[in-house]
Amino acid sequence: MPWKVCLAAALAVASVGSANAQSVANTIAEFGLIGTWATDCTQPASSSNYLTVYAIKRSGEVSRTYYDKPGHIYNNYKITSAKRQAPDMLSYQQVWDFEGSPANIAGDRVQVLLNMADNKFQIVSSKGSDGSFFVKDRKFPSSGDESPWQLRCRGQ
Repeated sequence: MPWKVCLAAALAVASVGSANAQSVANTIAEFGLIGTWATDCTQPASSSNYLTVYAIKRSGEVSRTYYDKPGHIYNNYKITSAKRQAPDMLSYQQVWDFEGSPANIAGDRVQVLLNMADNKFQIVSSKGSDGSFFVKDRKFPSSGDESPWQLRCRGQ
C-alpha cells in the first residue's frame, strides 16, 4: 500500500506544478508577451539590440531568452511566477535556466516589472536575488541610461 500513497503524492505534486506553469503561461500570454521583441526589429541581434523571445514550452513553462548575436543565446530564464500589477504593468520572477555556465548570484533569480504600451514594452525594474538592480526606475544604475523600449517583431 505505501507505493500507492507515494504515487498519489507524486501525481499531486506534478499536477500542482503543471497548474502553476499553466497559470504563468496564461498570465504572460494574456499580457501579450509571447513572441519576439527587439529595440529595432530590422537589425540582427547585437550587444545594443538584444532580441528577446518569450515562449511557452511544451511542458507549459514560459521561457525568456536574450540573443546578443544572431543565433547566440546571451541568457535564458524560466518564468516561475507572473502577476498583472495594472492593465499596462506586469511583474514576474525568472530563474536561471541555462545549461553551461551558471548565473552570478545576482542573476540566478530576478524580479522584473515591465510596462506595456502601444505594442512595445520597457523594463521598469529588474532586481537580482542579491538585492542589486539591473534596472531601477526605468534606468540602468551603472550608466543612468534609460531602459530601451522593445517592439514586437513580425514574422520572427
